[in-house]
Amino acid sequence: MINPWENIKTPKVDLSARRIDHKHPLDIYWAKDRLGRYLFVCKLTDECILPPKYPSLLGIEVASILETQQLVLSLKNPSDWELFFSLCNDIISATRILKPSAVVPVIFRRIERWREFLKKDKEKLLPERVIKGLIGELVYLDHHLAKKYGMAQAIDFWTGPAGSPQDFNIQNAALEVKCQIGTSAPKIKISSAEQLCGQLDELYIFVVTLGRTEPEATDSLSLPTLIINIQNALEVGGHSQQLEKFQDSLLNIGYIFSEEYYSYSYIVASKRFYNVSGDFPRISLSNIPNGVRNVTYDLELTNCEPFLIDEPWISTI
Repeated sequence: MINPWENIKTPKVDLSARRIDHKHPLDIYWAKDRLGRYLFVCKLTDECILPPKYPSLLGIEVASILETQQLVLSLKNPSDWELFFSLCNDIISATRILKPSAVVPVIFRRIERWREFLKKDKEKLLPERVIKGLIGELVYLDHHLAKKYGMAQAIDFWTGPAGSPQDFNIQNAALEVKCQIGTSAPKIKISSAEQLCGQLDELYIFVVTLGRTEPEATDSLSLPTLIINIQNALEVGGHSQQLEKFQDSLLNIGYIFSEEYYSYSYIVASKRFYNVSGDFPRISLSNIPNGVRNVTYDLELTNCEPFLIDEPWISTI
């Protein structure tokens, strides 16, 4: 990851700044002040109305320069620049397709979401099992749902990050995504009894098998490449609400961009769909004794082969 502040000279007075994107509806800059602090500067239009109070973030100050109608985020500790860079890029992406008069509420919503995120204990990178699981969900979202219903509708169907027992709820159907590595035994982890006991009319499992590969390999997948593709599709389509929802979902999962994620690159070895119905092997909620909680179990896929189906498209939508 390239530090955008590194080559900006520290000024003796005022600010030194470099414009970020001429196509963005706002004049936005990477900047430094005379103390050498890293800044993110948004020059707002006259239609923009700033709130009376600004949220405080751990290690990041939010302020404004009313004379020049500028909103300024400043980083207290330069060693935290990667986290600050991710926050700034979140704001840039969320406001790219908005009219200038609409950007201030979105900017402060993004800052508030990051304030909540920064309160939590977190690792720099997600564990590999979470990386693989998220790749599986985004593969289904991008390569399947979006192809059928469009990217904006696909984002609305993605309910797992908000706490739903299944990853996707598509009107009368729920779908759970599971990911495995090709060298592992053909089984998947079921993390709760509710996961395979959906409340909707239909329930499916999508199992994607991944193989590790080099980032430069043909057809390789990584979290950053999938996420950038989805964000670009939402921006091109002008879907600002779904773009914000997608960014919130990533924060709920604990993902913030790091170049290290590119080293976790995979190819899709196979995809399979299962219809969870009838005698499908699973633990039923009605058979769990009172007092038993937090049920998890392994499901052997060889025993699920009678329930293999072609890709289900929900006909009632």
